[in-house]
Amino acid sequence: MWPFHRNNAENVRSREPYWLLRNGIGAAGTALDRSLECDVAIIGAGITGALVSDALIETGLRIVVLDARDIAQGSTSASTALLQYEIDTQLTELTKLLGAVKALRAYAACARSFQMLESRMPELLTLAEYERRDSLYLAPDDRAVSELKIELAVRQAMGLHVSWIDADELQRRFGCRRPGGILSSLGAQVDPFRLTRGLFAGAVRHGVKVFARSRVDAIDAAGEAFQLRVGVHTVNAAHVVVCAGYESLRFLEPEVAQINNTFALVTEPLADAARATGLPLIWESAQPYTYVRGTRDGRLIVGGEDVPFKSPAAREALLPRQIRRLSAKYEQLFGEPLPKVAYSWAGSFAETKDGLPFIGAVPGMNPRLQFALCYGGNGITYSVHAGEMIRAGIEGRAHELDDVFGFQRLPTSLRASSPHDHQTASA
Repeated sequence: MWPFHRNNAENVRSREPYWLLRNGIGAAGTALDRSLECDVAIIGAGITGALVSDALIETGLRIVVLDARDIAQGSTSASTALLQYEIDTQLTELTKLLGAVKALRAYAACARSFQMLESRMPELLTLAEYERRDSLYLAPDDRAVSELKIELAVRQAMGLHVSWIDADELQRRFGCRRPGGILSSLGAQVDPFRLTRGLFAGAVRHGVKVFARSRVDAIDAAGEAFQLRVGVHTVNAAHVVVCAGYESLRFLEPEVAQINNTFALVTEPLADAARATGLPLIWESAQPYTYVRGTRDGRLIVGGEDVPFKSPAAREALLPRQIRRLSAKYEQLFGEPLPKVAYSWAGSFAETKDGLPFIGAVPGMNPRLQFALCYGGNGITYSVHAGEMIRAGIEGRAHELDDVFGFQRLPTSLRASSPHDHQTASA
């Protein structure tokens, strides 16, 4: 049994994440107050649930979204929202795990997600402060340089626009004190809270019903369909899609991921705001890695220092220590003290062994029950594909990424042993 304690936001993140403070909680969503029927029930009203909902609108299906919290107030509000094609697992390492063909397809899919996102919702992305950014992947020390240069060559061979930046150029252009790194032209950043709320506002206008503070206690088989128990009410659905972040794991028999804690801080606005607004997405090949990005209002976000999850209380107790470590990492990287910290927070997230998502139906489970487990540092770019993959599954079609991002790559020993007639969980 996964160690979930109370059914509130503190299970997945601290009380005061930056995006929630910056944007305000907004008007309270409507809670489910009656039993109803639908074609598709989506569990989870974060960024993944929003993108899946958006992808399904054109089908004309009756869609209901349920979340135990309000819209975007789980892990989404704690995300630092670096959008990258670069998977947490390097391309060279992913090749060892999956083979060259699948590894290249995974990276290529992440690279395509930017154009997919930008073509679908340009006006909303502007409102959500979406901005293209270069991505700078640093070697933490001299020993990592040769490894990253091999990674560079492999990425160049697949046609990615990447180049090597040596120590002198890193210092001159970005103020970084590192022996070298890979500079990629493809990356972006966004306000995930605004994007999620904007997507759901559009979905509601198209007839999607969204219910907040409506905890799904269980998913029961009901003939060819499902019955979701939500307090004293039920939602009957032909299809169910679970997009509840790491809490989705309670609906699964196979243990496909481990839960970690991550920590982040945001500074006060810098005196030279251009330094923050022009910064690339900076991260390292070290494990756990530290990352830095700017914000539209001239702040810096610094995050990382991941540790295994034990409990929400243990995570919060670690927050002051981990923020001190992030501050020290920043000073080591830039050779200057970290600007004054305005806010800090912690969040819990799931991570798969290969850094890839698990999207779609699970072999051995009811094929009408699908998951969008968009874990790791590429959650938003994975979620762009999740919408299309989930739609294909509902329509009975195969998707080209099923064997790369789907449950098919699970070892047979970890697959569900038989179709589940009953799934009990909270989300």
